[in-house]
Amino acid sequence: MIQVQDKTEIFLLRHAASIASQHIPEADWPLSPAGVQQAQHLATALQPLQIDAVLVSPYARAKATVEPFAQTAGLSVQVIAELRERKLIESWHPQRDDWLALLQRAWADFSFALPDCESSYDCQQRMCQCLAKLAADHRGQTLLICSHGNAIALYLNSLESSFGFEAWAAMQNPDIFWITYEAGRPFWHKLFKLSDVTV
Repeated sequence: MIQVQDKTEIFLLRHAASIASQHIPEADWPLSPAGVQQAQHLATALQPLQIDAVLVSPYARAKATVEPFAQTAGLSVQVIAELRERKLIESWHPQRDDWLALLQRAWADFSFALPDCESSYDCQQRMCQCLAKLAADHRGQTLLICSHGNAIALYLNSLESSFGFEAWAAMQNPDIFWITYEAGRPFWHKLFKLSDVTV
């Protein structure tokens, strides 16, 4: 009897650099010129990972980050709503200077959320459930999953409690994290860096 490999490799990618704008919804923010170059570089840099499937947040900057690679690799891009960024504030504008303090508060108190926004706990649970399901649905495959800084950081916090606000602040655009799911349990290869696969 042939046994199916009960292991899924996930490369969790933070989107490339983007342009924040008060004139368009956050979900539609585009990549910056530097971000476009980063996405083009990823098209080549990610090839050694032998990706089987590309799954992405519905936000424009996440899709634009992976599309050059997907085209190069001949893969379709599947949009997963649960990979969206955490909603910290109702709407963003440059004059709002309290968002960083709000984010620090949200990291200090996982139950805190402004009205109609998402707590750290809720975002973390969403990401954990989403990645576990994707790993289960794609056993034996290697996945490229593109999401956002806060959502990814909160997921990583579920694997390593010391990964907090300061670790989020140190993340780069783009940044990549290697997670192996085996028998439904995630293992984070903490020493892996994007530079390990860049050419």
